[in-house]
Amino acid sequence: MADQSADRAADSESDPKTDTKADTKTRIVEAAIETLKTEGITGASARAIARAGDFNQALIFYHFGSVDEVLMAAISHTSQQRIERYRQQLVGLKTLPELVAIGAQLHQEDMEEGNLTVLTQLMAGAAGNDEMGKRLRDEFQPWIDVVNESVTTVLADTPLAGQIPTEDLAYAISSMFLGAELLTHLDRDQANETLFDSLKTFADMVQNLLGMSALFGDSS
Repeated sequence: MADQSADRAADSESDPKTDTKADTKTRIVEAAIETLKTEGITGASARAIARAGDFNQALIFYHFGSVDEVLMAAISHTSQQRIERYRQQLVGLKTLPELVAIGAQLHQEDMEEGNLTVLTQLMAGAAGNDEMGKRLRDEFQPWIDVVNESVTTVLADTPLAGQIPTEDLAYAISSMFLGAELLTHLDRDQANETLFDSLKTFADMVQNLLGMSALFGDSS
């Protein structure tokens, strides 16, 4: 009976001349993202998502089967967009200070666009949902891969190249930024200012040490 209702909703709200299944699914996903930003995970019901997107809530179950599936599609959609943005910004980086500067800029963009809210709300929802937690962890892997690529590039011409496991370092850096994003919701200004000022100082120190090591290595 519920399937029949969803079918009727899909037929009544989709115009084959102007709308496609992909368009409708994108519309639902975007409504879910907006709902997470404004209502949080506890308010992300089928009714709230449908209200945000101005469509019949039966469409959610017709296209995705459940609210959880819509929410996972929302984080996938957001992640894909942000990963591409990160890759574009990280191309050509050669030093740790440059990496920190770009990280600070992208972090600020994520805050302003509400991407951090989507992430933290879904993490809250995954706390009591093992399946969602596993899938959310899988969504983080592409982010770790991007960081790994950048770290490998930055260390390529230094004495540390090949000396440390960049995969582990990338995981640690990603975890640190994730923690910073969570803390941002507790103390937005302080978390950003303290973290990135400290990281910049540390990055400058490490970069100088790496330069000195390379210099002494060349002169020996």
